[in-house]
Amino acid sequence: MSEECQILGVVLRVKPTDPDLRTLAEKLSLPVFQPEKVNDQDFVRAVKDMAPDLNLSVSYDQILRPDILQTARMGFANFHTGMLPSYRGRNVINWAIINGEKKIGMTAHFVDEGIDTGDIILQRELPISWTDTYRDLLDKVVDAYPDLVVETVALLAAGQAEPRRQSHLMGSYFPRRGEGDEWLDWADSSENLHNKVRAISKPGPGARTLLGNKVVTIWSAYYDPEWPRYLATPGHVVGRSGAEGVWVKTGDSTLLVREVQIAGGKVHVPQWRVGKRLGVNLLERIHRLEKELDELGAELDRRKVKRQDK
Repeated sequence: MSEECQILGVVLRVKPTDPDLRTLAEKLSLPVFQPEKVNDQDFVRAVKDMAPDLNLSVSYDQILRPDILQTARMGFANFHTGMLPSYRGRNVINWAIINGEKKIGMTAHFVDEGIDTGDIILQRELPISWTDTYRDLLDKVVDAYPDLVVETVALLAAGQAEPRRQSHLMGSYFPRRGEGDEWLDWADSSENLHNKVRAISKPGPGARTLLGNKVVTIWSAYYDPEWPRYLATPGHVVGRSGAEGVWVKTGDSTLLVREVQIAGGKVHVPQWRVGKRLGVNLLERIHRLEKELDELGAELDRRKVKRQDK
């Protein structure tokens, strides 16, 4: 980056995920801002008073409105994990692995009033391997971002950037993942289950299933596309492999479950017996509930008759 570029200040999230940014800013004697609402007029005026040429957003978690977007002469550049216009939105690393992508994009773009819809400045790609976990891919992205930021700023400062409009017809948007999204459906394909487990492993919440009434977090699993494909009851343990774990039947093949944690206990290699069943048998559960409702209805009828006899 050119020596002529000067950082005027640093803006932190309300709840920062990385304390190193504040530490470095204070070491460099830079002013640090932490607005509860980034579009508040007092903060907008504070940014205007610094008269920046260019504002940068890296992993910031608030929507930027028109007033704050207009505080810099050259505009606001954002750095988004995703090959825009594909993969707009949140939790892109998780979604990319869940979708079985072979690569993930990194995009520098100007911010407009949409969500990740501004003109593209620069893009790069990183490979995703068959066994990359959320942590593996997160580390790759974090390591690659500084170079993208420096290169983007250098292009803009030199007037050499050639921003291009996004093709909105080709775009895709992904919502933030929330509570309940981590549960596994054993009737799904082995590939989808393999991808989901690695996509939300640590530092994510971990994939979940049930063993009886106990919640099981699956931290590590594996599928080989060369394994046999056949139909049987999804969720059943169909094999054990000593130190490697257990094979669980899926909708089309099997999944080797390698590391689990039961009800908050220690992480360990499962050794469940063949025939043990994971997850929920929905049809059986529905049948049981219908039977319980019938029995409850019959009991209420009996009590009603008794009251009438009295």
